[in-house]
Amino acid sequence: MATSRRFQRRRGERGGGGGGFRSPGPAHTGNVERTGALYERDTEISALTGLVTLAQAGRGGLAAVEGPAGVGKSSLLAQIRTIAAPPTFCVATARGVELEREFSFSVVRQLLEPLLAAGAPERREQLLSGAAGQAAPVFGPVTADGAIAERDFAVRHGLLWLICNLCDQQPLVLVVDDIHWADVASLRFFIHLLPRLDTLRLCIVVALRPNVPVADRHLLDRMITDPTCQVLRPKALSAAAASSLVREEFARAAPGEHVEDAFLAACHRATGGNPLLLKETAATLLAEHVAPRAANATQVTILGPRAVARWVSLWIDRLPAQDLALARAVAILGGDVPLEQAAALAELPVSAAMRATADLQRIELLRAGSGQGASKPIGYTHPVVQTAIYQAIAPEQLCAAHRRAADLLFRTGAEAEKTAAHVLRVPPAGEPELLSILLRAARDARSRGSPHAAVTYLRRGLSEASTPNERLEVLHQLGSTLQLTDTDASVSYLQQALPLAGNVRHRAAIASLLGNGLLLSQRIPEALEVWRQALAQLPPDAPDLTARLQADILSVPLFEPAAPDIRQDILREVGEQRLLGPGPFLGGKLLDCVIAGHDAVVGDPRAVPRALRAMEDGELLQQAIGTTSLALAWWVLICADRSEALTSLDQAVTQAYREGSTSTLTAALTYRALARLARGTLTEAEADAREAVHAVETAGISLHRLLLGPCLADILIERGSLDQAEQALDWALEGDAVPLTGLIYHLLLRRARLLRLRAKPGAALEAALAAGEAFVAAGGQNPAVLPWQSEAALCLHQLDRDEEAQPLALEELRLAREWGAPLARGRALRIAGLVHRGQKGMAFIEQAVDRLRFSPARLERAKATAEHGAVLRRAGRRTDARRVLNEAWDIACRCRAQPLVQQINTELKACGARRRSALAVGIEALTPSERRVVELAAAGRSNREIAQTLFVTHKTVEAHLASSYRKLDISSRRQLAEQLPGPAQMESAPKRNQSPGSHEIN
Repeated sequence: MATSRRFQRRRGERGGGGGGFRSPGPAHTGNVERTGALYERDTEISALTGLVTLAQAGRGGLAAVEGPAGVGKSSLLAQIRTIAAPPTFCVATARGVELEREFSFSVVRQLLEPLLAAGAPERREQLLSGAAGQAAPVFGPVTADGAIAERDFAVRHGLLWLICNLCDQQPLVLVVDDIHWADVASLRFFIHLLPRLDTLRLCIVVALRPNVPVADRHLLDRMITDPTCQVLRPKALSAAAASSLVREEFARAAPGEHVEDAFLAACHRATGGNPLLLKETAATLLAEHVAPRAANATQVTILGPRAVARWVSLWIDRLPAQDLALARAVAILGGDVPLEQAAALAELPVSAAMRATADLQRIELLRAGSGQGASKPIGYTHPVVQTAIYQAIAPEQLCAAHRRAADLLFRTGAEAEKTAAHVLRVPPAGEPELLSILLRAARDARSRGSPHAAVTYLRRGLSEASTPNERLEVLHQLGSTLQLTDTDASVSYLQQALPLAGNVRHRAAIASLLGNGLLLSQRIPEALEVWRQALAQLPPDAPDLTARLQADILSVPLFEPAAPDIRQDILREVGEQRLLGPGPFLGGKLLDCVIAGHDAVVGDPRAVPRALRAMEDGELLQQAIGTTSLALAWWVLICADRSEALTSLDQAVTQAYREGSTSTLTAALTYRALARLARGTLTEAEADAREAVHAVETAGISLHRLLLGPCLADILIERGSLDQAEQALDWALEGDAVPLTGLIYHLLLRRARLLRLRAKPGAALEAALAAGEAFVAAGGQNPAVLPWQSEAALCLHQLDRDEEAQPLALEELRLAREWGAPLARGRALRIAGLVHRGQKGMAFIEQAVDRLRFSPARLERAKATAEHGAVLRRAGRRTDARRVLNEAWDIACRCRAQPLVQQINTELKACGARRRSALAVGIEALTPSERRVVELAAAGRSNREIAQTLFVTHKTVEAHLASSYRKLDISSRRQLAEQLPGPAQMESAPKRNQSPGSHEIN
């Protein structure tokens, strides 16, 4: 009994329980390794010290302390404040809380809100200036509409720049305990940070348990397997260290008590050397009056494995009723909570709650944060303790407590997501108040850029929706939120919402969304039916909605040729709308885009001014950026070689990143890849296409596969990666919703090209003719859309059947002249030159070069120029051939078209010229990334502005500029403008049969 009383008197003086093995007092440790209060952690502390030192020098890093509960992760994290001491460093701490896993950016807010709140308002304004302003919704009041578009990328980018701004002031250390319970939005942000760490004065240290069964474990795995992450796995204590620790515990609680070695060995065996279990086993043994003798080793074996739970149970049994009520309230509310809030849930006066807090602090159940009085935050010393308290509450009591917590937080004006966390833990009750909380939480989550959390709240909200109107609202919000991230799920919810909409305008709005989702999922007949039914129900006084639905319907044949009778009906409607002209509203512009698409398919150059008219005021980018109609306008302008396409696509990509819209990003990147391929900027085209592939897989947008896969294959073919090109074509056919009709002609044509390059001209010819058959069946004629005749002609040429190839080549040339765009005409002329012999062939090739000379289509110009050089060499004009081939080589190098470069080198060698190596100096030697940085710098942008515009770090900009200066042989940014060429001359699509420059032969 004396031992027990001495222990209880001194227990409140023990070291902190976070890691379970602090020891502020003196100890007889023998030869056991010890740093400060920690045993056997020199390796981990040394690694953390090194990480902090590197971060101070501008080489940031990440460390993950991984281990089971009680191994001392929290104690190691606590050492960071000693290693990274202020004022040199700024240290921010947070802890993942299981209850707040659905609370968007909960961990990020714990870390950064105190830093934003510190100091004068001007400091906050400075930290959130520039691109960092996009992170403001995370910390401020939410927007009124909840920012329905998924904005997570924009917010992550803003948070990145907030971190950059903080790092500019002083080295920053972010410490997150229990990150396995962090919310998804915060985890995604940390992953977003990883590639940029090595350029920041930033050190991130996190602690996690292995194999915690959480839904988003893959995000944690991405963090700790990243090359930037240094994983520290503290081991259990050795027998010697464990003995020292237990001996200390007994020495503090019962001075003079002799502890026998066999007893210490039993403690080590029973706990496996886990520091927390060692301390709590010792505490339990003392509380149970077990003397530290060898004879009691068996008692250690019995008590040890259940030490923490037994210790908590022991104290629960002995706690006064008020103390127990407060302890349970804190466990239910989760995390660090204001004392007055816990008191209210425990139904205690604040004064009684303050006394209970003091009692619980003395026995190390609770710890108190900084602050005074009732607002002081209180929380558990260790998550294991909180879990034990929480799990000891009976299920029916727990459910009732969470409901009371939700009511309490709702009444006191707490953030909706904090309140909703408790609603998620109670059974559905069909109560309007709970639905209101969940809808507010979903709105707030969307506003903060966390659509995944919004979907969780809305799905739960379906269970609370008790009336048709409530159910309609939740289903519509779910469908809208998921439209940008999970098309199939969006379709499912919108299908349920549509019949519930009583108002025809509301029904039309839902139908437009639903049809778009069905179209993106390649369920085109269903989309057509939904749109037509909604259109038939609209009154005459809804012209804008009418035009939007008409645009949706008229776009269908461009993606999927329907049954002949349906197709003809739609095409008749196209003709009627063409005669009517566009209406003065958004729907009218959307109709213009679709009609332009139909005109482009048949090769009518009137498509170009129609598409330009629709896009000229920028309204489509602001109001219809995610629509297929706008995508058709981009496509028309790409086929016409118009610079306006790339300008609009650049804006769309930037806006998609800012808003975080996955579906918009998919379309914009796909069409920008096509535009860049046409211009011959292959490196940038490939980057866009690969990012679009990732977006397609993320959002489940099947529609883009049959355009994107062939586009990527074309790019890879031009770069010499034939195996990867075949993989891209295979990818285009993956997914359950991809039919073998419609845009399949794009895939067939690239398959033909790949077969031809692999010396299989017979199979290639068959595929090219099949592509042409499918294209013609869809009403297609324009070779700028699908140059199937020229591909078939090349296959026949490879089979030595030029006489059969010539009519195909000449027919494509005729159609290309009808359309008038330089790339299509130049390509048709080049192929005609290949399949015709003698002077006629030479004339075609020369006209191709002339046609492309001032065209933006650099890659096709390089091919035509290379063929011109080869023809000159075969004609014996070797000097002229070398000059022309050198010009072609320069262009091909700029395009990064390696197979073409090798082909030209072979021709140069045949001319007696020396093989050339890749460009190493000059403006054309710049990489695409360097070129973008240089252009912005030459326009007067600062390094910070460039970094924010290009979504890179300040140091990345510095590195690109330094490399560019070397290649350009300059020493300052003032000289950049002299190195850059003026605006490229862009050729508009000429009128029918217009032939500027030299006359083309037939």
